[in-house]
Amino acid sequence: MEKFNVTSQLRQSEAMYHNLLESFPDPVIIVGDKQRILTVNRRFETVFGYNRSEVIGRPVEMVIPEHFPHRLDYLGECPLNPGTGSMRHPLDIFALRKGGDKFPIDINLSPIETVEGNAIIATIRDISEQKQNIAQLEYQANHDRLTGLPNRNLLEDRIGQALLQAERFQQLVAVLFIDLDRFEFFLAGLNHDMRNEIVKNIASRLQACVRKSDTVARLGDDVFVIALSHLQEREDAAKVIQKIQNSVNHPVEQGLQVSEISCYIGISVYPKDGREVRTLLKNAEVAMFRAKERGGSCFQYFTDELSDRIEIRMTMERCLRQALENKEMSVHYQPQMDLQTGRMIGCEALLRWQNPELGAVSPGIFIPMAERTGLIIPIGEWVLEKACMDNKRWQTAGHPPMAVAVNLSPRQFWDPGLVKTITRVLHDSGLESRYLELEITESMVMRDMENALAMLRELKELGVQLSIDDFGTGYSNLSHLKSFPFDKLKMDISFVRDVTHDPGCAAIAKSIIAMAHNLNLRVIAEGIETEGQLSYLRLRGCDEMQGFYFSKSLPSRDFERLLAEGRRLEFPKESKGPDISVLVIDDEPKIIAIMARVLRQEGYRVFSTTKADEGFELLATNRIGVILSDLRMPGMDGIEFLSRVSRLHPETVRIAMSGYADMDMVTEAINRGAIYKFLTKPLGNEVLRQNIAKAFQHFQISLPHEQ
Repeated sequence: MEKFNVTSQLRQSEAMYHNLLESFPDPVIIVGDKQRILTVNRRFETVFGYNRSEVIGRPVEMVIPEHFPHRLDYLGECPLNPGTGSMRHPLDIFALRKGGDKFPIDINLSPIETVEGNAIIATIRDISEQKQNIAQLEYQANHDRLTGLPNRNLLEDRIGQALLQAERFQQLVAVLFIDLDRFEFFLAGLNHDMRNEIVKNIASRLQACVRKSDTVARLGDDVFVIALSHLQEREDAAKVIQKIQNSVNHPVEQGLQVSEISCYIGISVYPKDGREVRTLLKNAEVAMFRAKERGGSCFQYFTDELSDRIEIRMTMERCLRQALENKEMSVHYQPQMDLQTGRMIGCEALLRWQNPELGAVSPGIFIPMAERTGLIIPIGEWVLEKACMDNKRWQTAGHPPMAVAVNLSPRQFWDPGLVKTITRVLHDSGLESRYLELEITESMVMRDMENALAMLRELKELGVQLSIDDFGTGYSNLSHLKSFPFDKLKMDISFVRDVTHDPGCAAIAKSIIAMAHNLNLRVIAEGIETEGQLSYLRLRGCDEMQGFYFSKSLPSRDFERLLAEGRRLEFPKESKGPDISVLVIDDEPKIIAIMARVLRQEGYRVFSTTKADEGFELLATNRIGVILSDLRMPGMDGIEFLSRVSRLHPETVRIAMSGYADMDMVTEAINRGAIYKFLTKPLGNEVLRQNIAKAFQHFQISLPHEQ
């Protein structure tokens, strides 16, 4: 009876042991001291694909072929986990499924004693998914998600390896820092997928320009770095750069549009420009900024002199990030004047920055920096708030209502939250929407006309005014321009500056005015500084002006005082009836005095100058019928002067005079219609009287008519 109880207990123990083995969620193998499999559980069969009858008694190498630690004396050499008597093997171990498929495992070993001797229980876990996740995390930590290129972490490691080889074999390593010119602006308005495809396209182009041993990395939206290894000469990098520029500059298609991208490249070379990875990267970036300052698609090698420049730039960027918080920013206002009534009808809000460390920083410097760093969004929002609050305050104080114009940068214009921001600002300030004007540059809307049109319509629904800024500097599609809901067109300052003496600028200015009026747009000329510019554009139909001729931009308080004064724009008095004015230009004041005395005796109104540029100004501000110009003048000779006048003021009669004339040049000028007649100096008084009288007969005392 007692023997039966012992046998029954053994059977119960075996059953419990078997059930425990089968209950394990992971595969289990029991391996004897002869390295043969004693038994396995059901989970083993599922994972490995074997029936247990196929493996029991077989060497464990058939399922764990390489690193299974059965060669150790588990009870002696195997380090056990304290308190558990088990060991997790530290090596990466792979197992084999039936059919030969290899997969990574984590194995936990525990020694046991059996009636047959010592054995090992091996609990096995398939860690394929865990390995994949780790590999994916490692890849993401070292690669750019969009392009698959190395990121900064992997780039620094690759450059470090290249430097070790370069030191060993006495070679050079070049680091190229590549910045795509205005790339953020180029992508503005494109949908997410289009942006991604263009970035991947550029990445592929760069990879195609280098060898497999080189590294192409992406550090930001528009920043790539290339490490060129195994170079023998510094100039070897320039050959690669030429390939890069040719490849990047190749046109990129955006739907129905084709655009060109250019790049700036800075180069640092080991060991001359640095022996450490980060030094080479920093110096290549410094060189890139210098290339950007030079403009055009170009590259720049690093030099020691460039270090100071980057320090200044970094200091400026640091200060810019704190400028709003430190209340260093201010908004100035420049009046906008009506060219018919002379009244002030608006103003433009202009951002200014006064830093204690840097002094007054030019907007031409800090605005692009703010745009590039993204700081333009909070700064632009602050300018909107300030301009609307000031305008509402002026109206509340009793000043005549007028619009305040605020410039929108590309980042602001394409910001998804722009409409919401403007709505909030108008609500908070209490300013009626019609008294806010938003200035948008021509190139911004022409980059992606479909999306720009949608954005402009949203803005127009708010009730604000819209102005197209810097008109004439981009590549306008006039057939689309008429579809945009603009109210005003601002002529670019480059045309205004030269309008009185450059026939090309004058022709463009007249064309812009005519075109805008045909599209029911008002035209404002910015940057008017002289009476000549004002008169020339006003007589040709320009509607509004702003510029130093009336007032520079003023701080809020000074601008309010200007409003209180009620000052208007004064126009030069225009002569009425037949005009018998003569302009005499000669580099000798005594000759001018003699001629002027003779002509005044004949009843002519005489204007005179010794300089061509002053002559242009006089022509722009006065109705002059006949011009008498010497050919030998400083700065610009008489033929060139009269040739320009023939295009700027074709109604005038132009007479050239000289004692040292090149007759071939004079004949050509007469044939081209630049001059009416040539007179040889010195001129007798009677000769002068007769020729001026005939010139006015030819002129027929007619007033100019603009088409």
